Amino acid sequence: MIKTGIWGALCLLALPLAAQAGENDSGFMPANGIFIGAGGAWNGANFPDQNIYGFGVSQNYAIGRILVATGAAAGNAYPNLGTDSSISPVIQAGFYRTFEGTPWIWGAKFSYNQVGVTGVARDVLIPQSGGYTGLIQGTFTGNYLLSSYEVSLDHQFALVPILGYSFGRGFVYGGAGATLSHITNNMNGLVGFAELDHRYAVSGAPASFSDSNWVWGATATAGVTYFFARGWFIDMSYSYTASATPTNSFANQFDTSYPQVEFVGVSGGYRSGTVNNQALTVTVNYAF
Repeated sequence: MIKTGIWGALCLLALPLAAQAGENDSGFMPANGIFIGAGGAWNGANFPDQNIYGFGVSQNYAIGRILVATGAAAGNAYPNLGTDSSISPVIQAGFYRTFEGTPWIWGAKFSYNQVGVTGVARDVLIPQSGGYTGLIQGTFTGNYLLSSYEVSLDHQFALVPILGYSFGRGFVYGGAGATLSHITNNMNGLVGFAELDHRYAVSGAPASFSDSNWVWGATATAGVTYFFARGWFIDMSYSYTASATPTNSFANQFDTSYPQVEFVGVSGGYRSGTVNNQALTVTVNYAF
């Protein structure tokens, strides 16, 4: 519904401009141009396909450093990071050319959007199930407790070929192309414990992990330009971007001692997820 409404708004915006094409073509719009511009965007992001896989392996020692058992457990969580929105600066550059003897134009836009959106889930439980063997044997369930899990999109570049139709003092256009986005993933305050005894924080002190990735993606856009003075125009557009899904691993060695037992081992796993962003952008540009 949002995308349909935005497309409709762009078309309605272009109608009165197109009606002026025959009578208001005063040479404000060059037939061909290279342009640069700057402005701002409203961004609305969601964070699909989030997946955290965690595992733990430990050797359990009793008093006197006697190895009692070796245990392992693993499991997945799929946190919901909700949505986020922002207002961000945008710069762009590009060119357009007119197909000779027609109102059709072609070209390309290169843009940078400092998006600045973050999805957050707090108090995430990553279920674990497993067992232990040795002097004692059995199965158990447990959890990793994650204080917060965050995924952010801060920088996004796009290169989009466009095809448009001129109405004399501007043109409507659409296009699709590639993006390069910077996504950061933070896991804060990870602690593992076993249902064998809740007082045991098996993996020791809370651990945190952070990774950043540049990922490719694809974007589709539709927009309208209007030349308000010779060489100067406003560009209004809507775009939707879907990025690739980065995957990052984490690992933490631990040696956790209690009065009657000691846990020595490693906790780790991986997490993956992406950010999809839609943007309403307005820029002021100069064509030369």
